[in-house]
Amino acid sequence: MAGKVKWVTDMEKSVLINNFEKRGWVQVTENEDWNFYWMSVQTIRNVFSVETGYRLSDDQIVNHFPNHYELTRKDLMVKNIKRYRKELEKEGSPLAEKDESGKYLYLDFVPITYMLPADYNLFVEEFRKSPSSTWIMKPCGKAQGKGIFLINKLSQIKKWSRDSKTSSFVTQSTKEAYVISLYINNPLLIGGRKFDLRLYVLVSTYRPLRCYMYKLGFCRFCTVKYTPSTSELDNMFVHLTNVAIQKHGEDYNHIHGGKWTVSNLRLYLESTRGKEVTSRLFDEIHWIIVQSLKAVAVNASPSLTSSTANDRILKYNLINDTLNIAVPNGEIPDCKWNKSPPKEVLGNYEILYDEELAQGDGADRELRSRSGQSLGPKASRLRDAGRTVLTTWK
Repeated sequence: MAGKVKWVTDMEKSVLINNFEKRGWVQVTENEDWNFYWMSVQTIRNVFSVETGYRLSDDQIVNHFPNHYELTRKDLMVKNIKRYRKELEKEGSPLAEKDESGKYLYLDFVPITYMLPADYNLFVEEFRKSPSSTWIMKPCGKAQGKGIFLINKLSQIKKWSRDSKTSSFVTQSTKEAYVISLYINNPLLIGGRKFDLRLYVLVSTYRPLRCYMYKLGFCRFCTVKYTPSTSELDNMFVHLTNVAIQKHGEDYNHIHGGKWTVSNLRLYLESTRGKEVTSRLFDEIHWIIVQSLKAVAVNASPSLTSSTANDRILKYNLINDTLNIAVPNGEIPDCKWNKSPPKEVLGNYEILYDEELAQGDGADRELRSRSGQSLGPKASRLRDAGRTVLTTWK
């Protein structure tokens, strides 16, 4: 067993175990010496809690950054992106530039969002500016569409109580925190249906930040055609793309799972909107990912459950390519490894951002000396202002 990677997992997922076994790695228990531990979200919280004080050895590696929830919990994600914006403003970064109405020009990828109950009065103030608007409420700590609903009247959130004497929002301590965001009621539709993207990003290190985009992501479609009609606010088959919800619909297809590959989406958009528009869209998606990672951490719940045969193949290959980057040559982990693997081992990953390379770029260095950040694809908006812009942000 000497020289063999010893692995543990608390998740019975074939796409994981088949990959470990294929490499000839040795399964052990969590109480034995291990090199690679693929942990569930709850396990990593327990293992790396303040109480345990656990620290990884130089020959150990895990699949999450311990503070992943700073990005994956909806309320913490909003808090951290807002904090990130303010930090850039203090630094005088052009990334934090605003228009005449006070809206961010570049960091505008999060809709107007408040925490409930804490921000109830702020939300009411904003709601009354456009009382015909629709808002979406999501519990902070849940997934798979659980607990989500849409509102277009203040009376619809009276499940919480309002103190008539102080006009302040009152909640029982047992009430769960929610985020409430302005609903995007003119989404991009395909075949009249809403969809979202499941994109996989591997972050191998944060100091410096280095991340990879997996080429084989997919779209998840609603089974019922979208309508902004207020009469359909309660129909989650219209509004939420989560498979956990859509699989209960009458029109759900269990063979393809209501999914498209990202490559099919790209082909569709190129044929209907043009290549230039499509390339700019994907550049901006990648830019948003990098800015989100800079604001905090990585996706804690990459969904390894397979709902179709194609799902299982994709996710097996995803794990295979991930392990090739995270555990080069299947060797026992070593903290002294060069974290920048050669292109031939990336598989379906491609480098999304490498902070070390960015720091070595002359144009990027010049821009950072003025702003502290590179602008990304949205920098083209600044050309009209007569500024020197960065043509690439990778």
